[in-house]
Amino acid sequence: MKQLQLYTLRTKLIFSFLGVALLPLALLAFLNQRATQKTLTNNANQTLLTSASQTALSIDAFINSNLDAVRVEAQLPVFAKYLSLPANQRQSIASEVEGALRSLSRKDTLNISSYALLDSQGRDVIDTYTPDIGTDKSDQNYFQRPFKTGLPYVSPIVFSPSTNEIGLYFSSPVRNASGNTIGVLRIRYNAAAVQRLVSQNTDLVRGSASFAILLDENHIRLAHGNSPELNFKSVTPLPPAKVKALQAEGRLPKGKTADFSTNLPDFEQGLDNAATSPYFTTALSSTNNEPNAAAVTKLKTRPWFVVFVQPKAVFLAPIEAQARDTLLLAAIIAGVVIIAAITIGELLAKPLINLAGTVTQFTAGNLNARTSIQSKDEIGVLALSFNGMAEQVGKLLQGLEERTRELEVSQHVTVAVSELSKAIIDPEKLLREAIALMQNRFGLHYVQIYLLDQTTNQLIRRADSGNQGMLGHDESACLSLDDRSLVALAARKQQTIWVDKQDSAGLAGDLKPIQMGSSAVVPLVARGALLGVLDIQDKESDRFSQTDLETFNTLAGQIATALENARLFEEIQKAETQYRDKAQELQQTLSELRQTQTQLIQTEKMSSLGQLVAGVAHEINNPVNFIYGNITPANEYLEDLLKLLKLYQQCYPNPTPEIQDYIEEVELDFLLLDFQKILSSMKFGAERIRQIVLSLRNFSRLDEAEMKAVDIHEGLENTLVILQNQLKDKPGHPEIQVIKEYGNLPLVECYAGQLNQVFMNLLTNAIDSLDEFNHKRSIEEIKGNPATILIRTKVAGNNQVEIRIIDNGSGISTEVQSRLFDPFFTTKNVGKGTGLGLAISYQIVTEKHGGQLECTSTPGQGAEFAIKIPIRV
Repeated sequence: MKQLQLYTLRTKLIFSFLGVALLPLALLAFLNQRATQKTLTNNANQTLLTSASQTALSIDAFINSNLDAVRVEAQLPVFAKYLSLPANQRQSIASEVEGALRSLSRKDTLNISSYALLDSQGRDVIDTYTPDIGTDKSDQNYFQRPFKTGLPYVSPIVFSPSTNEIGLYFSSPVRNASGNTIGVLRIRYNAAAVQRLVSQNTDLVRGSASFAILLDENHIRLAHGNSPELNFKSVTPLPPAKVKALQAEGRLPKGKTADFSTNLPDFEQGLDNAATSPYFTTALSSTNNEPNAAAVTKLKTRPWFVVFVQPKAVFLAPIEAQARDTLLLAAIIAGVVIIAAITIGELLAKPLINLAGTVTQFTAGNLNARTSIQSKDEIGVLALSFNGMAEQVGKLLQGLEERTRELEVSQHVTVAVSELSKAIIDPEKLLREAIALMQNRFGLHYVQIYLLDQTTNQLIRRADSGNQGMLGHDESACLSLDDRSLVALAARKQQTIWVDKQDSAGLAGDLKPIQMGSSAVVPLVARGALLGVLDIQDKESDRFSQTDLETFNTLAGQIATALENARLFEEIQKAETQYRDKAQELQQTLSELRQTQTQLIQTEKMSSLGQLVAGVAHEINNPVNFIYGNITPANEYLEDLLKLLKLYQQCYPNPTPEIQDYIEEVELDFLLLDFQKILSSMKFGAERIRQIVLSLRNFSRLDEAEMKAVDIHEGLENTLVILQNQLKDKPGHPEIQVIKEYGNLPLVECYAGQLNQVFMNLLTNAIDSLDEFNHKRSIEEIKGNPATILIRTKVAGNNQVEIRIIDNGSGISTEVQSRLFDPFFTTKNVGKGTGLGLAISYQIVTEKHGGQLECTSTPGQGAEFAIKIPIRV
């Protein structure tokens, strides 16, 4: 700056023009860059968290699907049969068991290392990895956990002691016919499967260079989407004892402690804070400090973390291009400004030098110095302004000190009024806001506001800084204007009263002494009328300054004005009768919005229900088909064995005593007969499950979003199958009989999934009504008049079908019937009904299908719901 003073005026003008032109541009560029960077960072964080969650979901799905698979596979009869046999008799079906294990292992030859069957002692009796056969696995968690808990188990990622492969184990107990655990089925998966799941999500985030990292609860990397060589290295060094313990468990390979860690404290801190903040910034290498944005989420099936990272330079690249454009623009502007400054400098130099000389004299103390420039251009105006300024400087210097004091008081008032102006036109809220403002600004001990009741001519305390629940419960909550308190005195005089405790007795002999150190009481007056009193108290004596009192008066005036405005606003609202028609239109709009909300809820509910039902049906269908497909071969094998047994009996009619004793012990004749019945029961059960699965798939009808011709009776039957558990006889739940009187209906064009939901809602309501009715009746009354649902269908007219659902429950009152189809109206207990079922059903029938849904009921005589929809739309 000192060197700049030596430059010529022209140079100074150039620098000045450049500063004026470029500084706002630089400031704008800086603010724009900050805003852009913040937006890009927020977007990147959200995208990274979504990608991390998606990766976590895929790993959770992988673990859950394998847990479900091993649980189902462990129930194969051949495994239970093999483990139930004595060790010396197992060889007869060992090949069959081994074949089953190899068949199961071929379902994923890329990832499954081996299948093994462990007996109750933990011994590996059959294994597709033959070197492990006969080894003792009783000390392994994948044997102990399912054997003790009876539940499927998934292990951490460990190093196999036999093959030194990295993998994880899935296991499930094998039970005999009595339900006792007699062994464990174990699957060893190659850890490369988890690595592939993580690697598949590389570059999910736009801008590439993003990848996922999977870590366990010890913050050890299990899979790395970019640098697999970092797998089985902790984020920060672990204690040597911890490393040895993990190596003993097989969760780390053998080696030196230093070989299994990196030193990334920011990464470690981000993982520790994952519960409170899923976002953090970290370097990924101790040799490369490039910052990376990261988002972390936890798995549900294992205590593992999924971290998705992306270098900040990738998603902040647009800022660099923006900076280049800004620099180019600044260079162009600088060139133009320099040329303009040189030209203008020539024109302005001489008069400005003259003006500068005058200014120098003025600043040197010659307050009478004046410039003699007489031109009428801007410099002349500047010279004239300088002369005027010089005249005013003297006067301003004299009033500067006084003005400084005024500004201090004004600042307090301005801030207080600015805060108070934010209150809405709600008297109660206004008073609370005013009290909170005063306490925050002045650190007051106690503040209360009284309002004058015009009818009783009393001061009622409406708000205070203490317990809001205590308002109106002490003797000072209601004061008459004749009371001996300072509040009543300030109201009567309509003047501000300010006293300390030590001199409060000197006000008047009959006034009550104040309880606090200092007290200031300010009347609330608007348009000359008293509205109330502001009472301010503090523990300290001589607490309030003159500035404080001026601020209190200003605040009191603002509060009074706001209260008056609130009163006027209330009167205006009462007078606005001409807007009633508009209010009715708004009410109609609100009703339509609620209907739209109900439809959106129904759409989301049906979508989620359909996906759930279809998913459950799909998951059940695979194991059921497996069981059903093996029953016929099992039955054929049994017949072959029976023929072989009969042939033995014919050829050797006199067996040895040992064989004869064993035949009597196992009751061979009964066993043969009962085993055939068991196979027949299994086949019947499998067929029943297949029927239920088919009903679930038909009910969900995910593929029938459009209107098409369907069989109404099929939808009713599918719904009854799903509700069968609620209809049958159970303890505390008598059977509900269903009577079907189906007419000869043609195929009906409708939205099948939505119509199934109508059937489900109506039948569920009928079941709930009958259950409630049965709870009120004795067993004899239920037997004399059992709960019944009648479903009757027929063709009504030329182009309509009619479905009636009738129950013999307690019926519905006339009052309830009038609101039966209103959204969110329900008569069920809290948590049992939403009030949307019948409203949604009514919209589906009337709006979606152009039909009718009516309810006819008499209390004590049941209820009848009639659905009429056109056959062809």
